[in-house]
Amino acid sequence: MPNTDPALDNAGIVKWLLDKAAGHPVFLSVVAAATKGRKGKELTELVELAQVGVKAVSDDGSPVVNSGVVRRIMEYGAGCGIKFFSHAEDQTLIDKGVMNEGVWSTTLGMSGMPTVAEDVMVARDLLLAEYVNCPVHICHLSSKRSVELLREARSRGVKATAEATPHHFALSLTDAAIESFSTDLKMNPPLRSAQDVSAIHEGLRDGTITCIATDHAPHAPEEKEVEFDYAPFGILGLETCFAVAITELVETGVITLSQAIAKLTKGPREVLDLPSNSIQVSNIADLTIFDPGLSWSVDKFAVQSRSRNTPFHGKTLTGKPLGIVSKGTLYLSNT
Repeated sequence: MPNTDPALDNAGIVKWLLDKAAGHPVFLSVVAAATKGRKGKELTELVELAQVGVKAVSDDGSPVVNSGVVRRIMEYGAGCGIKFFSHAEDQTLIDKGVMNEGVWSTTLGMSGMPTVAEDVMVARDLLLAEYVNCPVHICHLSSKRSVELLREARSRGVKATAEATPHHFALSLTDAAIESFSTDLKMNPPLRSAQDVSAIHEGLRDGTITCIATDHAPHAPEEKEVEFDYAPFGILGLETCFAVAITELVETGVITLSQAIAKLTKGPREVLDLPSNSIQVSNIADLTIFDPGLSWSVDKFAVQSRSRNTPFHGKTLTGKPLGIVSKGTLYLSNT
């Protein structure tokens, strides 16, 4: 994602990053910035970005407020095979909010982030995608109404996809959990209500939501070890993603194991128009080896990330990746 310093807003820096990643076993696909400096005003050079392999652009973490700019991103992007990834958030409705607006924000005396701040931007981007007949992908869907809007738009043939994250479909993580005041529960979009979580479940079950994404956002411990209001948004997501999907979705009967795997693999590849990597003779092996029944406890002090900001610390989860086969070579986990 392009929320880097400097922003991934030109072909040169994207190519440098891809070249740097080329020697690693895991395939990297870059989502470049949609606007220069992620400032929401001037489009990046989409044709040049497409020429170095970029499949999607976004101002990740920063909504593109100007609807005219979004329209141009969709139209120019569609012409060169680049999709717009929307961070759906009307910041004028959020102001200084730090958690979901509702009963718990009132109870805890915290500034709220209403679901309508997400809903109005989802509605806008779906309408624009329909009007210009161009695809759009909605990142980290978190509200009941947004799921309903997406479902209705897709039923009309709008070229729209969306993802859900593990922390937004885990029933153990709703806005009620923030009663602990742990800054490892502070994220954007925020943890929502149990009703919103149930709607995400239904969206995953009926195919409205085709992808599961981590929304991985590491922060140094000292950044998170402050008052809740002042802590940055974001949590770790990579190492617990598969296990949370198994524990919260498969074991509870929301979706099947095959469906969960598809939403972690096939779904994202289709969004990015990447070729299928099906398991068959003559294909280069590109696999994840996992044990869907392995029970393990999350220890934030033993994670591979340099950061520790996981809300799942101390929780027992089921299912764990054990290694990968990439480019024909086997790599086993050391954990």
